[in-house]
Amino acid sequence: MIKFFRKIRQKMLVENKFSKYLIYATGEVVLVVIGILIALSINNCNTQRLNSIKEEHILLEIKDNLNEDLQNIEFVINENAKKIRAIDSGFYFLSKMDENLQRGRKFADLMPILTNHSIFNPTRVAFDNMISTGNTDILLSDEVRKDISRYYSSDLLEGIQDQLIITSQGFLDETAPKLINKTMLKGVKNLDFDIKSHNDIAIHKDQILMSDLLVMEFKSKHHNEILNEMKSQIKALIASINLYIDTK
Repeated sequence: MIKFFRKIRQKMLVENKFSKYLIYATGEVVLVVIGILIALSINNCNTQRLNSIKEEHILLEIKDNLNEDLQNIEFVINENAKKIRAIDSGFYFLSKMDENLQRGRKFADLMPILTNHSIFNPTRVAFDNMISTGNTDILLSDEVRKDISRYYSSDLLEGIQDQLIITSQGFLDETAPKLINKTMLKGVKNLDFDIKSHNDIAIHKDQILMSDLLVMEFKSKHHNEILNEMKSQIKALIASINLYIDTK
């Protein structure tokens, strides 16, 4: 088309028809401008389409991480529930040791659960990749972007999980030596040691041990309360992401 206009312009010049030459020259310029605008429009549409695909891919990856978080939270909640039940059983066995010292062995059997601690850390792979690649602005929904950032910057678990670790380890360090007795070592190592017999063990009268159990129970329950709150937050965020993707 441009070559066609060029030939006409050349003919107009030869025939000394300058006014018509200007018209055709203007038409050629207009066609070039229109072509550029069309190309830019197509390029812009392609860019928007690619960004939309990338945005959805990022959101789906974040949603997968959030679903993984829900599973991990459920695991930790169940582990805490086991520990709380073990603490209740521990108090029961301690309360009966005056009647039957063998209850002390039952208490000792609970030590693996009593000293266990489970913590939750959000799966941040997709979110951190988005940040490191500078793709934050590709999320067009301000609400979804803010909700995602708010979740990953949450400090709800700050402190409580460190306290659980310290308390559980402290309980192990304080209590394990008090449970060691002559009968136990004889059964485990088949050797005699000049230490207290199981009849002399008095953990059921140890106020520090009782206090540690109560603290662990309180912190485990508080931990579960926070985790349940986070579960609700995650489910709401997943619903928000799904709604945004479905209505794009």
